[in-house]
Amino acid sequence: MAPKAIQESSHLASAVPRLVRQRRWWVLLFLLWGIAVWMALATHIADIRSQSIRIATEGARNMFRMVVLTRSWNSSHGGVYVPVTPQTQPNPYLDVKRRDVTTTDGQALTLVNPAYMTRLIAEMAESDSGSIFRLTSLRPVRPQNAPDDWERAALLSFENGNKETVGVTQAGTSGQLRYMAPLQVQQSCMSCHARQGYKVGDIRGGISVSQRYAPIEAATHAGVEQAQLTYGSVFLLVTALGWVLLELLRRRWLDLDDKIFELQHTREELVHSEKMASLGRMVAGFAHEINTPVGVAVGAVSHNEGALDRISKMLSLEEVSEEALQEELTDLRQSSALAMANLRRAANLVQSFKRTSIDQASEHVRAFEMKELISDVLFALQGMLKRLPIAVTVDCPDAMRLDGVPGLIEQLLTNLVMNAVQHAFCDGQRAGNILIRVQREGTNIHLEFVDDGVGMDAGQIARVFEPFYTTRRGQGGSGLGLYICYTIVTARLGGSIECHGQPQAGCRFDVRFPAERVEKVEEAVP
Repeated sequence: MAPKAIQESSHLASAVPRLVRQRRWWVLLFLLWGIAVWMALATHIADIRSQSIRIATEGARNMFRMVVLTRSWNSSHGGVYVPVTPQTQPNPYLDVKRRDVTTTDGQALTLVNPAYMTRLIAEMAESDSGSIFRLTSLRPVRPQNAPDDWERAALLSFENGNKETVGVTQAGTSGQLRYMAPLQVQQSCMSCHARQGYKVGDIRGGISVSQRYAPIEAATHAGVEQAQLTYGSVFLLVTALGWVLLELLRRRWLDLDDKIFELQHTREELVHSEKMASLGRMVAGFAHEINTPVGVAVGAVSHNEGALDRISKMLSLEEVSEEALQEELTDLRQSSALAMANLRRAANLVQSFKRTSIDQASEHVRAFEMKELISDVLFALQGMLKRLPIAVTVDCPDAMRLDGVPGLIEQLLTNLVMNAVQHAFCDGQRAGNILIRVQREGTNIHLEFVDDGVGMDAGQIARVFEPFYTTRRGQGGSGLGLYICYTIVTARLGGSIECHGQPQAGCRFDVRFPAERVEKVEEAVP
């Protein structure tokens, strides 16, 4: 894989969230969604079953109330006489006078008390609707009214204060929903049950109502199927829609990240291009500056060669004037001194150029003096500045020694100076002054760059650090100089940069960035 492809792949891996980038994580997301839907469905099914049981229980409760109401009517009338039939025989467990009577026309009647009537109604209800209800007691008068195990447990709970009991039991091969509530002894009941030791208000038994559970289960099953269909449809619909939306999000995120990566790459290329352009201007200025001392040195050496030729001719003569020889030697010494001085100046220029070019090209960390760094920048721009009516003043302590990346600060100052020349002073057509002031504020460095040029209004200041924003569109302005300054200060130096100014009143750039003082400056690499 090519280095660029590796870089882009690494960039995508770090910039795009893994949940968006890798589809396999979507499976986990939809698995969690499925668990949530399943839990909601299970809760809904439980509610359906509970609701069905509550409805059936309410039906059984109403049946119990009707039976109790009927019994109360019967009890309040002391019983009801009905004709004796094969189905309705005299109650052998009813020990009262006038149990059996005969009408004047010879019709035999028997007394039906509340308990007997309850049994007769239960037989009729069972044949018509399949519902079963029966009277039962822990102390039954009729042995057949003895409770089964479920009824016995319910009766015992009534004696402990329970008001009703509901349950589902298995009867043979089918289930039953059973409901039971207590019967309390009333005054009208005492004629039959006083002999059993009951008092008014005692629990003397209960009525149990049993219904086939199959119809309830069938109704519940239909609701469960409907719920399963609804929840399944919602799950599939949301899953499909969610997958599509996640895919769209993934593609757009990746496209956006690619665009951001391209913009960052383009920005780095622009910064690099600007840096190379700055180095080009510095080389041009250096070539111009170094031509003078080198030319003087060459002229001095050429003059020395002439002086040496004259001395050689003088020495070939039989007689040599001491005064003339001394003049030639003096002239030779002066020319040599002039050549040496200019060569030293050229060496210093080369050293400064080497230091500045290395800093801007490599951006390595080293110890440096702030004032010397500013001087190197101004020297690199001297070929341009000395032809313009612009004076540059530097206010920086001599002992300000820092440890950092001097190339970034040099690039920052170069761009600020070039921006001032082009915009504040209209490419040198306007005279003015530039002040570069540096001071320490705690652990930060405060660099002020002030000019008295044309200035800017509030709208221009608000956009001054935007990329490609320039007031000289079509006149050579790229709109990248101050944007590069902003990027260097904020992204590379970890500081801040602000611009203040007014029209025709100049501008001031306040740059603040953290820097550590060093006690000893390292020697520059030769």
